Amino acid sequence: MKKIKVLIMGAAGRDFHNFNVLYRDNPLYEVAAFTATQIPYIDKRIYPKELSGKLYPKGIPIYSEEKLTDLIRQHKIDEVIFSYSDVTFEYIMKKAAEVNAAGASFRMPGYDETAVKSVKPVIAVVASRTGTGKSQTSRKVVEILKSMERK
Repeated sequence: MKKIKVLIMGAAGRDFHNFNVLYRDNPLYEVAAFTATQIPYIDKRIYPKELSGKLYPKGIPIYSEEKLTDLIRQHKIDEVIFSYSDVTFEYIMKKAAEVNAAGASFRMPGYDETAVKSVKPVIAVVASRTGTGKSQTSRKVVEILKSMERK
């Protein structure tokens, strides 16, 4: 069976999460690349081979979202996975139309297929925009939890 060729659009967060829960070590798919637009200087980098799994021994390239249409055609992409969490409806639909016009399907994976299952209590650090301090807050929460474990 032919692998489904995928390109994941994101901002160095939900896109990487979606890759890990849906595509890493999944032989039905081949993730050709990530695209990004919100994080400065992330394009021309590689999602590391150490995180990519056994199917991607060289890692996965990250390109500027400006190259979306060219990448779809160049890699013969079947599906583009939209993995942003903080953009407008107009932006999403514009990208969906662009992707469809280039010949690929446009998909937004839902909660049930991307949520990490847990048997322990979960603390979620969320925000409505990129760059609002989720990383710093998460580090502080971990610090507090570790200090509580020592007591």
